[in-house]
Amino acid sequence: NKVLKIFILLIFFSCSNKKESSIVDNQNINNNQNIKYWSNDVEELDLVMSYILSDYKDYKRSTKKNKEEKIKFLDNYFLKLDPDTTTAINESLEELNKRVLKSKKLFSDSDLGLLSDRAKIYIIYGPPKREYQTYKNNLEVFIWQYEIDDKIVEFHFIDDNFGRYKLIMNEFNHINY
Repeated sequence: NKVLKIFILLIFFSCSNKKESSIVDNQNINNNQNIKYWSNDVEELDLVMSYILSDYKDYKRSTKKNKEEKIKFLDNYFLKLDPDTTTAINESLEELNKRVLKSKKLFSDSDLGLLSDRAKIYIIYGPPKREYQTYKNNLEVFIWQYEIDDKIVEFHFIDDNFGRYKLIMNEFNHINY
């Protein structure tokens, strides 16, 4: 049952990246004030919010709302994160929109798009400060470095031989969310 749900989500998200879909692009965000979020798709909004909401209860509550209630929830959530309420633009939301849209472009071809581990890290932390690759046990490992709270934090990704990069912990244990 769980595998079927994941399969359906994979199909859904692979179809959602086509040109004729309702996914919002950078031009729409910048030119249309009525479009606030990276997507009109409720499931995609839920997915991204699952990455950034720190309180699991908030996330679960938001998934049970209808589209209008969900948009109101998001409006209130991002209003609290707005670093400068004197401007018309919510800089925090604008940054998240950019990260999500960039993740779609970077990771949609072969790495499961927004469902990928790299997209999740990119959405949460933004572009890495430094990227490099190395080899461990004859396997290619991509490393992203970030500076978080004055510390260097690394995320290691290994190619699963199907073009998807899995976030790993020490000795190639996959991190499961």
